Amino acid sequence: MSGPTEGRAEDNGRVYQSRGDQHITEHHHHGSPAVPPGAAPDSVRQPAVGRAPIVLRDRLELMTQLRAALAEGGADQVFVLHGLGGCGKTAVASEVFRIATVEDGRAGLWVNAPDLASLRAGMLAVAADRGASEGELTAARNGLRAAADLVWERLDRSGQPWLLVIDNADDPAILREGNWLRTSPGGITLVTTRQVASHWWPGATLHHVGVLPREDAAQVLCDLAPERGTPEEAAEIADRLGRLPLALTLAGGYLAHQVISPWSMAEYGRALERGNEVDPIELLDQGAAYSGAHPSRHLASTTWELSLDALRAQGLPEATVLVRVLSCWSHDPMPLHLLTGPGIDTVVPRARIESALRGLLDHSLTRLVPGPPRCLRTHGVLLESIARGTPADQRDVLVSTAAELLMPVLPEVSRPWAREDPPLAPYVPHTLALLRRAAQWAGDQTGEGVVEQTTERRL
Repeated sequence: MSGPTEGRAEDNGRVYQSRGDQHITEHHHHGSPAVPPGAAPDSVRQPAVGRAPIVLRDRLELMTQLRAALAEGGADQVFVLHGLGGCGKTAVASEVFRIATVEDGRAGLWVNAPDLASLRAGMLAVAADRGASEGELTAARNGLRAAADLVWERLDRSGQPWLLVIDNADDPAILREGNWLRTSPGGITLVTTRQVASHWWPGATLHHVGVLPREDAAQVLCDLAPERGTPEEAAEIADRLGRLPLALTLAGGYLAHQVISPWSMAEYGRALERGNEVDPIELLDQGAAYSGAHPSRHLASTTWELSLDALRAQGLPEATVLVRVLSCWSHDPMPLHLLTGPGIDTVVPRARIESALRGLLDHSLTRLVPGPPRCLRTHGVLLESIARGTPADQRDVLVSTAAELLMPVLPEVSRPWAREDPPLAPYVPHTLALLRRAAQWAGDQTGEGVVEQTTERRL
Protein backbone atom coordinates (compact mmCIF):
# COMPACT_ATOMS: atom_id res chain seq x y z
CA MET A 1 0.00 0.00 0.00
CA SER A 2 1.41 3.38 -0.91
CA GLY A 3 0.24 6.99 -0.70
CA PRO A 4 -2.04 8.57 1.90
CA THR A 5 -5.18 6.77 3.07
CA GLU A 6 -8.23 8.49 4.47
CA GLY A 7 -11.14 7.00 6.37
CA ARG A 8 -14.20 8.20 8.17
CA ALA A 9 -16.53 6.52 10.65
CA GLU A 10 -19.89 7.63 11.94
CA ASP A 11 -21.95 6.65 15.00
CA ASN A 12 -20.60 3.26 16.17
CA GLY A 13 -18.43 2.59 13.08
CA ARG A 14 -14.65 2.19 13.03
CA VAL A 15 -11.92 2.60 10.38
CA TYR A 16 -9.57 -0.25 9.52
CA GLN A 17 -6.30 -0.18 7.54
CA SER A 18 -4.37 -3.26 6.51
CA ARG A 19 -2.00 -4.77 3.98
CA GLY A 20 -3.74 -7.41 1.93
CA ASP A 21 -7.40 -8.37 1.89
CA GLN A 22 -9.68 -8.22 4.88
CA HIS A 23 -13.36 -9.09 5.34
CA ILE A 24 -14.81 -7.58 8.50
CA THR A 25 -18.34 -8.03 9.85
CA GLU A 26 -19.39 -6.14 12.96
CA HIS A 27 -22.56 -6.22 15.04
CA HIS A 28 -23.11 -3.37 17.52
CA HIS A 29 -25.51 -4.01 20.40
CA HIS A 30 -24.56 -1.21 22.75
CA GLY A 31 -24.90 2.52 23.15
CA SER A 32 -28.06 4.58 22.67
CA PRO A 33 -28.85 4.90 18.97
CA ALA A 34 -31.53 7.34 17.84
CA VAL A 35 -35.09 6.05 18.15
CA PRO A 36 -36.11 4.82 14.68
CA PRO A 37 -39.34 5.85 13.00
CA GLY A 38 -42.19 3.64 14.11
CA ALA A 39 -40.76 3.07 17.59
CA ALA A 40 -43.24 1.95 20.21
CA PRO A 41 -45.66 4.65 21.41
CA ASP A 42 -45.32 5.89 24.97
CA SER A 43 -48.68 4.35 25.86
CA VAL A 44 -51.47 2.28 24.34
CA ARG A 45 -53.53 2.57 27.52
CA GLN A 46 -54.50 6.23 27.01
CA PRO A 47 -56.14 7.95 24.03
CA ALA A 48 -53.59 9.86 21.96
CA VAL A 49 -55.83 12.86 21.36
CA GLY A 50 -55.31 16.59 21.13
CA ARG A 51 -57.90 18.62 22.99
CA ALA A 52 -60.64 16.29 24.21
CA PRO A 53 -64.09 17.89 24.57
CA ILE A 54 -65.17 18.88 28.07
CA VAL A 55 -68.47 17.14 27.39
CA LEU A 56 -69.30 15.14 24.26
CA ARG A 57 -72.23 16.98 22.70
CA ASP A 58 -74.97 15.27 20.67
CA ARG A 59 -74.00 11.88 19.11
CA LEU A 60 -76.86 10.39 21.15
CA GLU A 61 -77.94 7.71 18.67
CA LEU A 62 -74.37 6.66 17.91
CA MET A 63 -73.33 6.56 21.56
CA THR A 64 -76.45 4.54 22.45
CA GLN A 65 -75.46 1.83 19.96
CA LEU A 66 -71.84 1.73 21.06
CA ARG A 67 -72.74 1.73 24.76
CA ALA A 68 -75.11 -1.18 24.15
CA ALA A 69 -72.37 -3.20 22.42
CA LEU A 70 -70.02 -2.62 25.36
CA ALA A 71 -72.63 -3.33 28.04
CA GLU A 72 -73.71 -6.58 26.42
CA GLY A 73 -70.17 -7.93 26.55
CA GLY A 74 -69.83 -7.48 22.81
CA ALA A 75 -67.04 -9.20 20.90
CA ASP A 76 -66.22 -10.21 17.34
CA GLN A 77 -67.35 -6.75 16.19
CA VAL A 78 -65.73 -3.93 14.24
CA PHE A 79 -67.28 -0.45 14.26
CA VAL A 80 -66.03 2.18 11.80
CA LEU A 81 -66.61 5.90 12.42
CA HIS A 82 -66.14 7.82 9.17
CA GLY A 83 -66.56 11.44 8.15
CA LEU A 84 -64.94 14.71 7.19
CA GLY A 85 -61.70 15.61 8.97
CA GLY A 86 -62.51 17.72 12.01
CA CYS A 87 -66.01 16.33 12.53
CA GLY A 88 -65.21 14.76 15.90
CA LYS A 89 -64.63 11.06 15.19
CA THR A 90 -61.70 10.88 17.61
CA ALA A 91 -63.73 12.68 20.28
CA VAL A 92 -66.44 10.01 20.01
CA ALA A 93 -63.82 7.24 20.14
CA SER A 94 -62.24 8.86 23.22
CA GLU A 95 -65.59 8.92 25.04
CA VAL A 96 -66.28 5.28 24.11
CA PHE A 97 -62.79 4.43 25.40
CA ARG A 98 -63.58 6.17 28.71
CA ILE A 99 -66.85 4.28 29.10
CA ALA A 100 -65.23 0.94 28.25
CA THR A 101 -62.40 1.34 30.76
CA VAL A 102 -64.08 3.25 33.61
CA GLU A 103 -67.62 1.90 33.53
CA ASP A 104 -67.37 -1.53 31.88
CA GLY A 105 -64.01 -2.78 33.17
CA ARG A 106 -62.51 -3.48 29.77
CA ALA A 107 -58.86 -3.08 28.89
CA GLY A 108 -58.63 -0.01 26.68
CA LEU A 109 -56.02 -0.15 23.89
CA TRP A 110 -55.37 2.85 21.63
CA VAL A 111 -53.32 2.79 18.41
CA ASN A 112 -52.73 5.81 16.18
CA ALA A 113 -52.58 4.63 12.55
CA PRO A 114 -51.89 7.49 10.11
CA ASP A 115 -49.17 5.40 8.44
CA LEU A 116 -47.86 1.84 8.39
CA ALA A 117 -44.93 2.49 10.72
CA SER A 118 -47.17 3.97 13.43
CA LEU A 119 -49.77 1.22 13.00
CA ARG A 120 -47.20 -1.57 13.20
CA ALA A 121 -45.43 -0.10 16.23
CA GLY A 122 -48.70 0.53 18.03
CA MET A 123 -50.09 -2.94 17.34
CA LEU A 124 -46.89 -4.63 18.53
CA ALA A 125 -47.15 -2.53 21.69
CA VAL A 126 -50.68 -3.92 22.07
CA ALA A 127 -49.27 -7.44 21.77
CA ALA A 128 -46.75 -6.62 24.49
CA ASP A 129 -49.54 -5.27 26.70
CA ARG A 130 -51.47 -8.52 26.19
CA GLY A 131 -48.51 -10.65 27.28
CA ALA A 132 -46.27 -11.24 24.26
CA SER A 133 -42.71 -12.14 25.27
CA GLU A 134 -39.66 -10.13 24.24
CA GLY A 135 -38.55 -13.02 22.04
CA GLU A 136 -41.89 -13.05 20.21
CA LEU A 137 -41.80 -9.30 19.72
CA THR A 138 -38.21 -9.35 18.47
CA ALA A 139 -39.06 -12.09 15.98
CA ALA A 140 -42.04 -10.04 14.73
CA ARG A 141 -39.97 -6.86 14.44
CA ASN A 142 -37.23 -8.67 12.51
CA GLY A 143 -39.63 -10.33 10.08
CA LEU A 144 -39.13 -13.81 11.52
CA ARG A 145 -42.76 -14.04 12.58
CA ALA A 146 -45.94 -12.55 11.12
CA ALA A 147 -46.51 -9.45 13.25
CA ALA A 148 -50.28 -9.22 12.74
CA ASP A 149 -50.71 -12.89 13.63
CA LEU A 150 -48.85 -12.36 16.90
CA VAL A 151 -50.99 -9.34 17.82
CA TRP A 152 -54.31 -11.05 17.16
CA GLU A 153 -53.21 -14.29 18.82
CA ARG A 154 -52.52 -12.28 21.99
CA LEU A 155 -55.80 -10.37 21.69
CA ASP A 156 -57.71 -13.64 21.24
CA ARG A 157 -56.07 -15.09 24.38
CA SER A 158 -56.58 -11.98 26.52
CA GLY A 159 -57.91 -12.81 29.96
CA GLN A 160 -59.76 -9.47 30.10
CA PRO A 161 -62.26 -8.20 27.52
CA TRP A 162 -60.92 -5.20 25.64
CA LEU A 163 -61.74 -2.28 23.39
CA LEU A 164 -59.16 -1.61 20.68
CA VAL A 165 -59.31 1.84 19.03
CA ILE A 166 -57.45 2.26 15.73
CA ASP A 167 -57.50 6.02 15.25
CA ASN A 168 -56.84 8.06 12.08
CA ALA A 169 -56.88 5.00 9.81
CA ASP A 170 -57.23 7.20 6.74
CA ASP A 171 -55.34 4.78 4.48
CA PRO A 172 -57.27 1.50 4.84
CA ALA A 173 -54.92 -0.20 2.38
CA ILE A 174 -52.29 -0.56 5.10
CA LEU A 175 -54.81 -2.38 7.28
CA ARG A 176 -55.86 -4.73 4.51
CA GLU A 177 -52.44 -5.51 3.05
CA GLY A 178 -51.08 -6.65 6.40
CA ASN A 179 -54.36 -8.17 7.58
CA TRP A 180 -54.14 -5.90 10.62
CA LEU A 181 -57.91 -5.49 11.08
CA ARG A 182 -59.75 -8.59 12.30
CA THR A 183 -62.51 -9.62 14.66
CA SER A 184 -61.79 -11.44 17.91
CA PRO A 185 -63.80 -13.20 20.62
CA GLY A 186 -61.78 -11.16 23.10
CA GLY A 187 -63.25 -7.74 22.38
CA ILE A 188 -64.48 -4.93 20.14
CA THR A 189 -62.50 -2.90 17.62
CA LEU A 190 -63.40 0.72 16.87
CA VAL A 191 -61.82 2.43 13.83
CA THR A 192 -61.89 6.14 12.95
CA THR A 193 -61.25 7.15 9.35
CA ARG A 194 -61.99 9.72 6.66
CA GLN A 195 -62.40 6.90 4.14
CA VAL A 196 -66.11 6.39 3.54
CA ALA A 197 -65.84 3.73 0.79
CA SER A 198 -67.58 0.66 2.21
CA HIS A 199 -65.46 -1.83 0.23
CA TRP A 200 -62.58 -1.08 2.61
CA TRP A 201 -64.59 -2.25 5.62
CA PRO A 202 -66.19 -5.65 4.83
CA GLY A 203 -68.17 -7.01 7.76
CA ALA A 204 -67.87 -3.81 9.80
CA THR A 205 -70.71 -1.65 11.09
CA LEU A 206 -70.27 1.82 9.59
CA HIS A 207 -71.39 5.06 11.27
CA HIS A 208 -71.21 8.49 9.66
CA VAL A 209 -70.09 11.28 12.01
CA GLY A 210 -71.22 14.69 10.75
CA VAL A 211 -71.59 18.23 12.02
CA LEU A 212 -73.46 19.05 15.23
CA PRO A 213 -77.03 20.30 15.63
CA ARG A 214 -77.23 24.06 16.20
CA GLU A 215 -77.94 23.95 19.94
CA ASP A 216 -75.19 21.42 20.67
CA ALA A 217 -72.72 23.32 18.49
CA ALA A 218 -73.43 26.51 20.43
CA GLN A 219 -72.97 24.62 23.69
CA VAL A 220 -69.48 23.53 22.63
CA LEU A 221 -68.48 27.21 22.48
CA CYS A 222 -70.16 27.88 25.83
CA ASP A 223 -68.33 24.89 27.36
CA LEU A 224 -64.97 26.28 26.28
CA ALA A 225 -65.58 30.00 26.84
CA PRO A 226 -68.51 30.25 29.25
CA GLU A 227 -68.02 33.91 30.14
CA ARG A 228 -67.62 35.28 26.64
CA GLY A 229 -71.23 35.53 25.50
CA THR A 230 -74.77 34.24 25.36
CA PRO A 231 -76.02 30.95 23.90
CA GLU A 232 -77.61 32.87 21.01
CA GLU A 233 -74.32 34.63 20.20
CA ALA A 234 -72.61 31.24 20.35
CA ALA A 235 -75.24 29.81 17.98
CA GLU A 236 -74.58 32.57 15.46
CA ILE A 237 -70.84 31.78 15.47
CA ALA A 238 -71.65 28.07 15.20
CA ASP A 239 -73.76 28.76 12.10
CA ARG A 240 -70.94 30.79 10.56
CA LEU A 241 -68.54 27.88 11.17
CA GLY A 242 -70.90 25.29 9.77
CA ARG A 243 -71.19 23.62 13.22
CA LEU A 244 -67.96 21.70 12.56
CA PRO A 245 -66.47 20.45 15.86
CA LEU A 246 -62.86 21.27 14.92
CA ALA A 247 -63.77 24.86 14.02
CA LEU A 248 -65.86 25.24 17.17
CA THR A 249 -63.03 23.91 19.33
CA LEU A 250 -60.54 26.32 17.75
CA ALA A 251 -62.91 29.28 18.13
CA GLY A 252 -63.67 28.39 21.74
CA GLY A 253 -59.98 27.93 22.51
CA TYR A 254 -59.19 31.36 21.11
CA LEU A 255 -61.91 33.05 23.15
CA ALA A 256 -60.97 31.19 26.32
CA HIS A 257 -57.23 31.94 26.26
CA GLN A 258 -57.01 35.56 25.20
CA VAL A 259 -55.14 37.63 27.76
CA ILE A 260 -54.95 41.16 26.36
CA SER A 261 -58.36 42.72 25.65
CA PRO A 262 -60.36 39.48 25.46
CA TRP A 263 -63.07 39.43 22.81
CA SER A 264 -66.70 38.67 23.41
CA MET A 265 -68.44 36.11 21.22
CA ALA A 266 -70.16 38.98 19.43
CA GLU A 267 -66.77 40.54 18.59
CA TYR A 268 -65.43 37.20 17.38
CA GLY A 269 -68.49 36.75 15.17
CA ARG A 270 -68.02 40.21 13.66
CA ALA A 271 -64.36 39.42 12.94
CA LEU A 272 -65.38 36.29 11.02
CA GLU A 273 -67.69 38.42 8.86
CA ARG A 274 -65.10 41.01 7.85
CA GLY A 275 -64.20 39.31 4.59
CA ASN A 276 -60.90 40.51 3.19
CA GLU A 277 -60.00 42.36 6.39
CA VAL A 278 -59.65 39.16 8.45
CA ASP A 279 -58.53 35.73 7.29
CA PRO A 280 -61.09 33.45 9.02
CA ILE A 281 -58.87 30.36 8.74
CA GLU A 282 -55.89 32.15 10.28
CA LEU A 283 -58.18 33.43 13.03
CA LEU A 284 -59.39 29.89 13.74
CA ASP A 285 -55.86 28.47 13.86
CA GLN A 286 -54.92 30.95 16.57
CA GLY A 287 -57.14 28.92 18.90
CA ALA A 288 -55.03 25.77 18.50
CA ALA A 289 -53.49 24.37 21.66
CA TYR A 290 -52.11 21.08 20.35
CA SER A 291 -48.44 20.50 19.60
CA GLY A 292 -48.19 16.72 19.42
CA ALA A 293 -46.86 14.47 16.67
CA HIS A 294 -49.61 15.30 14.17
CA PRO A 295 -50.51 18.97 14.67
CA SER A 296 -51.75 19.26 11.07
CA ARG A 297 -54.88 17.34 12.02
CA HIS A 298 -55.78 20.00 14.56
CA LEU A 299 -55.54 23.09 12.35
CA ALA A 300 -58.21 24.38 9.99
CA SER A 301 -55.52 25.44 7.52
CA THR A 302 -53.93 22.02 7.08
CA THR A 303 -56.15 19.16 8.20
CA TRP A 304 -57.72 18.58 4.75
CA GLU A 305 -54.36 18.77 3.01
CA LEU A 306 -53.66 15.35 4.55
CA SER A 307 -56.50 13.89 2.48
CA LEU A 308 -55.41 15.69 -0.68
CA ASP A 309 -51.84 14.46 -0.15
CA ALA A 310 -53.20 10.92 0.09
CA LEU A 311 -55.14 11.37 -3.15
CA ARG A 312 -52.04 12.66 -4.91
CA ALA A 313 -50.12 9.61 -3.67
CA GLN A 314 -52.88 7.45 -5.16
CA GLY A 315 -52.40 9.07 -8.55
CA LEU A 316 -55.28 11.56 -8.33
CA PRO A 317 -53.72 15.05 -8.39
CA GLU A 318 -56.84 16.19 -10.28
CA ALA A 319 -58.82 15.88 -7.04
CA THR A 320 -56.91 18.86 -5.65
CA VAL A 321 -57.71 20.95 -8.73
CA LEU A 322 -61.36 19.93 -8.63
CA VAL A 323 -61.85 20.92 -4.98
CA ARG A 324 -60.17 24.25 -5.76
CA VAL A 325 -62.82 24.82 -8.43
CA LEU A 326 -65.50 23.98 -5.85
CA SER A 327 -63.95 26.57 -3.52
CA CYS A 328 -64.95 29.28 -6.02
CA TRP A 329 -68.60 28.50 -5.25
CA SER A 330 -70.79 28.27 -2.16
CA HIS A 331 -71.12 25.58 0.48
CA ASP A 332 -74.79 25.28 -0.51
CA PRO A 333 -75.81 22.22 -2.58
CA MET A 334 -74.16 22.51 -6.00
CA PRO A 335 -75.89 20.74 -8.94
CA LEU A 336 -73.56 18.05 -10.24
CA HIS A 337 -74.18 18.83 -13.88
CA LEU A 338 -72.15 22.04 -13.51
CA LEU A 339 -69.04 19.85 -13.62
CA THR A 340 -69.96 18.50 -17.06
CA GLY A 341 -69.60 21.85 -18.86
CA PRO A 342 -66.96 22.14 -21.60
CA GLY A 343 -65.02 24.73 -19.60
CA ILE A 344 -63.87 22.12 -17.08
CA ASP A 345 -61.24 20.87 -19.56
CA THR A 346 -59.29 24.05 -18.91
CA VAL A 347 -58.21 22.74 -15.49
CA VAL A 348 -59.13 19.04 -15.33
CA PRO A 349 -59.30 16.64 -18.31
CA ARG A 350 -62.90 15.57 -18.76
CA ALA A 351 -61.86 11.90 -18.67
CA ARG A 352 -60.48 12.42 -15.13
CA ILE A 353 -63.46 14.24 -13.60
CA GLU A 354 -65.23 11.06 -12.48
CA SER A 355 -62.19 9.57 -10.73
CA ALA A 356 -61.26 12.91 -9.14
CA LEU A 357 -64.78 13.37 -7.79
CA ARG A 358 -64.88 9.77 -6.57
CA GLY A 359 -61.65 10.43 -4.67
CA LEU A 360 -63.11 13.53 -2.98
CA LEU A 361 -66.22 11.58 -2.01
CA ASP A 362 -64.26 8.60 -0.69
CA HIS A 363 -62.11 10.85 1.50
CA SER A 364 -65.19 12.68 2.87
CA LEU A 365 -64.07 15.98 1.33
CA THR A 366 -67.52 16.44 -0.22
CA ARG A 367 -70.75 14.46 -0.20
CA LEU A 368 -73.68 13.73 -2.47
CA VAL A 369 -77.10 15.25 -1.82
CA PRO A 370 -80.05 13.42 -3.43
CA GLY A 371 -81.97 15.32 -6.10
CA PRO A 372 -83.44 16.29 -8.32
CA PRO A 373 -81.10 17.75 -9.19
CA ARG A 374 -78.34 15.61 -7.71
CA CYS A 375 -75.94 17.89 -5.88
CA LEU A 376 -72.63 18.06 -4.09
CA ARG A 377 -72.32 19.70 -0.71
CA THR A 378 -68.90 20.75 0.58
CA HIS A 379 -68.32 22.23 4.02
CA GLY A 380 -67.79 26.00 4.09
CA VAL A 381 -64.75 25.96 6.39
CA LEU A 382 -63.11 23.38 4.14
CA LEU A 383 -63.79 25.57 1.07
CA GLU A 384 -62.28 28.61 2.79
CA SER A 385 -59.23 26.59 3.80
CA ILE A 386 -58.75 25.21 0.29
CA ALA A 387 -59.15 28.69 -1.23
CA ARG A 388 -56.63 30.11 1.21
CA GLY A 389 -54.03 27.51 0.23
CA THR A 390 -54.52 27.82 -3.53
CA PRO A 391 -51.33 29.10 -5.22
CA ALA A 392 -51.66 32.66 -6.50
CA ASP A 393 -50.65 31.72 -10.05
CA GLN A 394 -53.63 29.34 -10.34
CA ARG A 395 -56.37 31.60 -9.02
CA ASP A 396 -57.25 33.49 -12.20
CA VAL A 397 -57.77 30.36 -14.27
CA LEU A 398 -59.78 28.66 -11.52
CA VAL A 399 -62.18 31.54 -10.98
CA SER A 400 -62.54 32.00 -14.75
CA THR A 401 -63.34 28.31 -15.16
CA ALA A 402 -65.91 28.43 -12.36
CA ALA A 403 -67.57 31.39 -14.06
CA GLU A 404 -67.58 29.65 -17.45
CA LEU A 405 -69.23 26.57 -15.92
CA LEU A 406 -71.86 28.63 -14.13
CA MET A 407 -72.86 31.04 -16.92
CA PRO A 408 -74.80 28.63 -19.16
CA VAL A 409 -77.36 27.84 -16.43
CA LEU A 410 -78.17 31.48 -15.67
CA PRO A 411 -81.02 33.14 -17.61
CA GLU A 412 -80.49 35.82 -20.22
CA VAL A 413 -81.66 39.21 -18.98
CA SER A 414 -82.62 40.26 -22.48
CA ARG A 415 -85.50 37.75 -22.73
CA PRO A 416 -88.51 37.15 -20.52
CA TRP A 417 -88.31 34.40 -17.98
CA ALA A 418 -89.50 31.28 -19.80
CA ARG A 419 -91.49 28.49 -18.24
CA GLU A 420 -89.07 25.83 -19.48
CA ASP A 421 -86.05 27.51 -17.87
CA PRO A 422 -84.50 25.69 -14.89
CA PRO A 423 -85.17 27.11 -11.40
CA LEU A 424 -82.72 29.85 -10.54
CA ALA A 425 -82.66 29.35 -6.77
CA PRO A 426 -79.96 26.60 -6.66
CA TYR A 427 -77.50 28.85 -8.52
CA VAL A 428 -77.96 32.14 -6.66
CA PRO A 429 -75.64 31.34 -3.69
CA HIS A 430 -72.97 30.05 -6.08
CA THR A 431 -73.16 33.20 -8.19
CA LEU A 432 -72.78 35.43 -5.14
CA ALA A 433 -69.92 33.29 -3.78
CA LEU A 434 -68.18 33.43 -7.17
CA LEU A 435 -68.38 37.23 -7.18
CA ARG A 436 -66.86 37.36 -3.68
CA ARG A 437 -64.09 34.93 -4.65
CA ALA A 438 -63.36 36.91 -7.82
CA ALA A 439 -63.00 40.09 -5.78
CA GLN A 440 -60.77 38.32 -3.26
CA TRP A 441 -58.64 36.32 -5.69
CA ALA A 442 -58.50 37.34 -9.24
CA GLY A 443 -56.44 39.90 -11.11
CA ASP A 444 -58.16 43.05 -12.30
CA GLN A 445 -58.89 41.80 -15.81
CA THR A 446 -60.28 38.42 -14.73
CA GLY A 447 -62.26 39.91 -11.86
CA GLU A 448 -63.86 42.50 -14.11
CA GLY A 449 -64.74 39.81 -16.63
CA VAL A 450 -66.48 37.66 -14.03
CA VAL A 451 -68.45 40.62 -12.69
CA GLU A 452 -69.50 41.62 -16.20
CA GLN A 453 -70.64 38.09 -17.04
CA THR A 454 -72.69 37.63 -13.90
CA THR A 455 -74.27 41.07 -13.61
CA GLU A 456 -74.54 42.76 -16.99
CA ARG A 457 -75.26 39.78 -19.27
CA ARG A 458 -77.08 37.56 -16.80
CA LEU A 459 -79.52 37.89 -13.93
